[in-house]
Amino acid sequence: MSDTWNEGYFTDVGYTYGYYREINPVFQRYCLLLRGLGGVESANAYHCELGFGQGVSVNIHAAANPGHYVATDFNPAHANHANSLAAGFNSSARLYDDSFEQLLVRQDLPQFDSISLHGIWTWISRDNQKLIVEFTRRHLKPGGVLYISYNCLPGWSPQAPLRQLFTLHDRFAAPASGAVGRVEAALKFSEALLAAQPAYARAVPGLDAKLKTVMGQNRNYVAHEYFNRDWNVMYFTDVVDALAPAKLDYACTAVTQDTVDAINLSAEGQTFLKTIEHPIMREQARDYFVNQQFRKDLYVRGASKLADSEQRERMLNTRFVLTQSADSVPSKVTGAMGEATLQQEIYAPLIEALAAKAYAPKTMRQLAAALPSPSYPILSQAIAILVGLGAVAPCQSEAAEKQVQVRCAALNQHLCQQAHFDKRVEVLASPVTGGGVTVDRFQQLFLNAIRLGRKQPAEWAQYVWQILAEQGQRLLKDGKAMESPEDNLAELTRQAQVFADKGLAVLKALRVA
Repeated sequence: MSDTWNEGYFTDVGYTYGYYREINPVFQRYCLLLRGLGGVESANAYHCELGFGQGVSVNIHAAANPGHYVATDFNPAHANHANSLAAGFNSSARLYDDSFEQLLVRQDLPQFDSISLHGIWTWISRDNQKLIVEFTRRHLKPGGVLYISYNCLPGWSPQAPLRQLFTLHDRFAAPASGAVGRVEAALKFSEALLAAQPAYARAVPGLDAKLKTVMGQNRNYVAHEYFNRDWNVMYFTDVVDALAPAKLDYACTAVTQDTVDAINLSAEGQTFLKTIEHPIMREQARDYFVNQQFRKDLYVRGASKLADSEQRERMLNTRFVLTQSADSVPSKVTGAMGEATLQQEIYAPLIEALAAKAYAPKTMRQLAAALPSPSYPILSQAIAILVGLGAVAPCQSEAAEKQVQVRCAALNQHLCQQAHFDKRVEVLASPVTGGGVTVDRFQQLFLNAIRLGRKQPAEWAQYVWQILAEQGQRLLKDGKAMESPEDNLAELTRQAQVFADKGLAVLKALRVA
């Protein structure tokens, strides 16, 4: 690894191929509307993502949203992968491998309606943070939205020394072979240190459990999360102050369950927070009650507060859609206070209404009309929880949906073709939601079989098995490879039948299938 261009950022291995719905402009507008703030859908909007990783999210959103995209990730391997995805659907997105400093001096950039950065704020130097703030100051429109997520205090306070142990070993111990070897060696060193019962470990209960959690995570993710030279964990108010020169006001979190105090705060906590008048002070104090470790926040350059009646009208006109089969929607939700059971007298008829008419999207007004004793506050909260669970998604307008259908189909076909070779990207683009939908490798291959005219699940399974057999691959059961062709084909047939019975109708409603 050379520091001549990476500025201490871990570039020896690529980042994961994850998708992050919080970067979706449709989702961002819903989060703002939920808190009574206005956001405008535009057919000619400009969006920017800073630090796009492997480029999965930026390509999904560039396909599924009207408008234009500019993005950068200074790792050229990431930029190469992102551009290969973009080429797969003839995208007009401009995806660079510029550093933040290089991006700032470009003279060919527009004013953006949104700028998003997921996770990277903590992993970069203070100088690079200042470059991001200056870039936002110059290029975010009045009324524009900034999405920023980051590791934060106080939640990281007891565990931050673990990260220091990892980097201590990585910096001073004899180098292991390869990037993954370096990560493994540092984790084993830390495990041995904690096993020796240092006083710090005795003072922080559960530290060994946290280390075990880290040891079970994807090594590429661990490398990027813990092994960068810079690691600047901040309090919420530190970030508020850092973004102030860009004229940004904190708007809300991009976590919809945060609107439901009952699952996050004790009665005493709710009462105490109500005594704090200043919203920034109240939000920072709330982090102590929930022991906040990672924040997902939306800032606005000149927020527009809606009248209660206008917020209600906009919400009633917003369409929502199920993103999974009705019988697979979780019956419980987890907040900072622990696990809570959803009230079936509220959620059962709501989910049934969402699933009606082959899962077609429905406005909140239509959902209210289909429910017995509809109550706007209760319905709004129930939908917010279902959105938080990932079971429901807000939709963009039908006009926007029609505008992006062709390029979504092109990207999805490209991704499904790539599924012949690996399972790196297990998400497809929905023109309905403007975002990504989880579709695993075998399901993508089932969709390929359907496109080729195979009509029955058994035919889809045979199609997939032929691909796997040619590549010498086998399915796993209980952690062991299934060796016989008959067993593999039987399991694929079972999965294909489940997909036909449950998954396909949802994907059709999302315009993915």
